[in-house]
Amino acid sequence: MNVWLTGTGAVAEEPRAPSAGRDPSWFDPAEHLGRRGWKYYSPATRYLLAAGHQALGRRHDDPPLTGGPSLRLGVVTGTQYAIAHAHRRMDDTLRTEGVRGISPAEVPAFSMSTPGSQLAIGTGARAFSVTLTNPVTAGLEAVHFALTALRTGRADRVVAAATDQAPDGDRQHDAAAAVVLSAPDPADPADGAGALAEITGGLSRFVVRGADGGWEPAALAAACGRVAALAAGAHGLRLVVSGPAGAARLGAATRDAVAAAVAGAGGSLRDPAGTFTEARHCTVSGILELIALAREGGPALVVSLSDSGHLTAVALRGPAQP
Repeated sequence: MNVWLTGTGAVAEEPRAPSAGRDPSWFDPAEHLGRRGWKYYSPATRYLLAAGHQALGRRHDDPPLTGGPSLRLGVVTGTQYAIAHAHRRMDDTLRTEGVRGISPAEVPAFSMSTPGSQLAIGTGARAFSVTLTNPVTAGLEAVHFALTALRTGRADRVVAAATDQAPDGDRQHDAAAAVVLSAPDPADPADGAGALAEITGGLSRFVVRGADGGWEPAALAAACGRVAALAAGAHGLRLVVSGPAGAARLGAATRDAVAAAVAGAGGSLRDPAGTFTEARHCTVSGILELIALAREGGPALVVSLSDSGHLTAVALRGPAQP
């Protein structure tokens, strides 16, 4: 069963020249969340609420869902650094001031699941609220998790999202992104009308390293073969592989395997060389690439990689295609 991608939302800090430093003014919470109610939320939580509400077409002050729609809406969030700053601040405070220096209002920020839980509370999502934390790939893993949940009947709609507050001095940048996935309704003739894309498949794998420190050949071949099978035979496929610089070799192998499988099945890539892009927004990068491909239309495959061997792929196509 394929599912519909029906809504998107994103807020992302744009990379600046190294000499310019970080821009703390890029995100105005009041613009997205109103004038009050967010003071004690971490930046990553604020980003996620903004992106999630945008994807659902909600305002920040809309009441949470109730009844059946609430019971059938789920939230799954990917993140890597959402609480890194909070942990560092609490650790510094405990070492210098002791426990008396910790504000009770800050304590919930200690949990990695806080951003996703706040989005679930604000929207009234009661089917489930899950947080995934694998490096780099957790955002696209959230989309794969949502796809599985819809296919198994755990929900009718799922907000799949990612949010990160990048480490200080890092080349990565703050961001959050969200997509809304909906299960098809066979009884509705207009089902899928207005959808941005159709999610046709996904997978998550882990590629281990061998004794020499390189990727274990059999594991790499198996993972690449599974990814390639998601898109084999597609015509004009847009392929995007996203990951940190350390995953470039794994990205190149995945790109080459997909290209060979598509060509072998009589299909073609829109860009024969494929594309490898640096994941500049931590776990959010994969969902940002997915949103861009959905808006562009046509068959596409987005792959998210980590330099430790995590690999997640999601395939999609325009809703008008057979």
